[in-house]
Amino acid sequence: MSAAAGRRADAPPRLDAAFGARTAEEEADLAAADSEQPARPNPGDTHAVREAAAAAAAGIAYQLRQLAVEPSPADRAARAEGGFGGANWDFLSNAAQMFGRPAELSEVTAADIRRGFDMQGYQWGGREAQRRMYMSYRREVYPQHQSVPHDVREVQRAARCVEASGEFYRFRYSATGDEYRCKVGHFQLRDLLWATSSYDVFYCHADGIRCWNPWLRTRRCVLGRAEMPPAFRLSALCADRGIVFAGDFRGRYCVRSLWADGTAAAAGSLSAAADDSDSSIVTHASPGVLRGSAPQIVVAQNTGRVSVLDVGRLQVSSTAQFDWAVNCTAQTAGWGLACIAGDSTECLLTDPRQQQQQHRTVARLRGHRDHVFACAFSPDDRLVATGSQDTSVRVYDVRRPLEPLAAVCGHMGAMRIVRFSPCGRFLLAAEPADNVHIYDAATFDRAQDIEFMGEVAGAAFSPDAACVFVSIADAMHRDALVEFARCSRQGGWL
Repeated sequence: MSAAAGRRADAPPRLDAAFGARTAEEEADLAAADSEQPARPNPGDTHAVREAAAAAAAGIAYQLRQLAVEPSPADRAARAEGGFGGANWDFLSNAAQMFGRPAELSEVTAADIRRGFDMQGYQWGGREAQRRMYMSYRREVYPQHQSVPHDVREVQRAARCVEASGEFYRFRYSATGDEYRCKVGHFQLRDLLWATSSYDVFYCHADGIRCWNPWLRTRRCVLGRAEMPPAFRLSALCADRGIVFAGDFRGRYCVRSLWADGTAAAAGSLSAAADDSDSSIVTHASPGVLRGSAPQIVVAQNTGRVSVLDVGRLQVSSTAQFDWAVNCTAQTAGWGLACIAGDSTECLLTDPRQQQQQHRTVARLRGHRDHVFACAFSPDDRLVATGSQDTSVRVYDVRRPLEPLAAVCGHMGAMRIVRFSPCGRFLLAAEPADNVHIYDAATFDRAQDIEFMGEVAGAAFSPDAACVFVSIADAMHRDALVEFARCSRQGGWL
């Protein structure tokens, strides 16, 4: 049956640019619908603008559903292999038929972008309207996970209306294909990309931890699967100060020095007793304070435990226990304040210098409507940002933490990654798929939206803030590691 034959009387009109002129029957339906429409909202009302955009996306989604076909078993298997399920993505298997997908590039440069390719190697010349429809459909059907039931629309109405006109970073280069696929072990844990310089980018691959050099356009394995404990399912990654750390679903870890050539990897467990279940999953790892010459890693677990691992001695130097699963931790540069985010709508500001089983709570950060999975301090330690499954990022002043300074929302779903730039000028927030946002941290009124097709496995700044790196992990479209370079005031690269 054609899409026109199956059209309901209450269906929204088709887009002329994509499907041609409307029929007389469609024009009559449109006129009848217009006569029943309420008055057009005031353009200055940001809430009305948001709701109008949501209604337009719903209409586009309806149009695209008419073109959906049942995916083949091979397409379903490919989507399931990515770890994100295939039931909600039936239309994606028909994308090639709808768009006439061209040959893909194995790598993309800025010159390719000017020729009409996107960062994943797809050419959209002449199909811009269809691409916009497709991306709107993805937003409409993307599965939303809520641990605490809430109304997302209420969260978005209360958030700040951000102007997406910024161009702080410009695309420079991307490498695509299976060799650059970042393996996501758990759909809620996406902080799996770390950059220790502009030419050392670490990511989780099926064969272990790899390092990508976008300048030389090379990759190498720095911690192989053979060096990890048996059945090691990687869930967390940290690379900093000459070491690379990986944690798994059983509370185990594997660590290697990057500065000592030939040094074997070391492995251990954060729990005294062996745990064969997934209840001790390592949810997050971040660099701790440097004591002497030995670095430390702060490790969070689903059991509510936060451990400080002395990498030099491979011993846990201190622990703290919380009442709920801890999903992310962040520390100020002076180690005087820590942010604890987890399976709660509140985040805790604590004093980690207390060598006890429970940090002293300094303040509670309130405002989120669902569990929190990301947090980060600004370089000057004055601001702390938190990202939640309620689709919002909230920024607090640590001196007055009762109310957030700003609250911003994304498009697709939960905010899984939050990072301030080392220079302090920008705040990066990544959604689970399709969108990475870079906000002006001075006002939070302007942002740069980076849009692509696929799941986000990680996003990070380089230590000098000159580059932004994004990992796209998607079996249906194109796996990619993408580099963006800082723009100068004149519009070129710095």
